[in-house]
Amino acid sequence: MVFNGSEAFRGAGAPSLKGEVSVSQNTNRVVLDSQELNAASGAFNLCCAEAYSRFTELKRVKIHPGNMTTERDAVESCSANVFNGIQSSCLEQFEAVKSCISDNSDEWAKCAAVRRELEVCSVTNKFGELKKA
Repeated sequence: MVFNGSEAFRGAGAPSLKGEVSVSQNTNRVVLDSQELNAASGAFNLCCAEAYSRFTELKRVKIHPGNMTTERDAVESCSANVFNGIQSSCLEQFEAVKSCISDNSDEWAKCAAVRRELEVCSVTNKFGELKKA
């Protein structure tokens, strides 16, 4: 059955949770505030493209989030790896992006150059999935 939205109100086509789903024991996680998340988002997208793409595709086809534990863990682990790498090797660029975003809250386009520097640092250091390449 194809889910087109109206079935959700009748309960016929909504995604369902498999009975055998369990919560993951993934401990490679970081908790970020919105400023940190916004500042690191470009690096996350570049360094975790495969994990993000897989997770997004499953959401697109309406897989129940409880059935995406493996994919969610991959996103969280990769994001944590990238963030920890940024903290250890690209902290100056990361702080510059955070500062720029804070100073230009309505005009983030002004932060493109400093954001690019953080992305280049992240890719150069091969954070996340890039270390496999």
